[in-house]
Amino acid sequence: MLGNVVRLKAAPQRILLLDASDYYMMAALLPDPGGRIVGWASAARLDLGAQAERLGAVFPEVGGISPDTVSVEAILGLEPDLVVTSAYMSPQTATLAQHLENAGIPVAWSGDYGQSMGPQEKLQRSLGFWGELLDQQARAGELRDQSMARFDALTAAPAPGPLPRVYMEIMTTYDSCCWAAGRAFWGDLFQLAGGDLLAGSDGWGAQLSPEGLLGLNPEVYIATGGNFAPGLQPAIGPGLDPEQGRSGLRKAADRQGLRNSDAVVQGRIHGIWSGLISSPLFGPLLAECLAKWLHPEHFRELDPVMTLAALNRYFPAPLPGPLWASLGEA
Repeated sequence: MLGNVVRLKAAPQRILLLDASDYYMMAALLPDPGGRIVGWASAARLDLGAQAERLGAVFPEVGGISPDTVSVEAILGLEPDLVVTSAYMSPQTATLAQHLENAGIPVAWSGDYGQSMGPQEKLQRSLGFWGELLDQQARAGELRDQSMARFDALTAAPAPGPLPRVYMEIMTTYDSCCWAAGRAFWGDLFQLAGGDLLAGSDGWGAQLSPEGLLGLNPEVYIATGGNFAPGLQPAIGPGLDPEQGRSGLRKAADRQGLRNSDAVVQGRIHGIWSGLISSPLFGPLLAECLAKWLHPEHFRELDPVMTLAALNRYFPAPLPGPLWASLGEA
């Protein structure tokens, strides 16, 4: 992924993930990913809640959700033959990297996604990396072809017409406002889906004031929710009650800066599980949801439910819905 050469004595059998979101790639390519994972960090990023144990996504933890929490002693104690990290969880200290090198433990990077890389390229590169690493090139190629077909269904469609103004909110909570998604990750997705992203910045995101959001007057509002703190954010995630998720969307949409917007007046209020942004695997599914919400008549043939079902066939245990919610018709 970075152009580095990583030499391994044999196919890795004891893999430690510094970025737990890489679990989804391993789960899609191996019948028993737990047989190859000895530990991980940043497990909270999966946001699986009560579903984690059912999915087999429970492993010894060597750190939290930031690189500075990673324990070198915990890593060495698990005796991995490979540590896989990402740009998000890249070892921040020379000490950690030196300890791993001294112990003869190689480190590979699963992703270093810059702003210039769209969701299609991210997914293809990630599948190429994991297919090679796990010696599952055929299965990775099959999943790549299936995923690219879903992206192609969006790009092959005629232009949908006027682009609605969209406020995509990251880190949605009921007691704060208003974290607008930036163009670094979201710009290409919204271009695929046909929306005018009211971005907070060119980076990952930035906070707008309620007055600033009121001035932008979005026509569509999309929140993020999950298992992590259902009392503070919309409870949208694997296995959660759909009505609880919709109730959370109503509460989020009633905050200052949103309650009188065109999006709320017209009932164009939607939400996604935060886990959908954790892995490139979910890119086609997320793009389809956005397209159907922004242009329900134009993209009526898209079926995110079927796309999720097709992806679930690759996992040892399927991710249960709902992974998104809506107060509108789409």
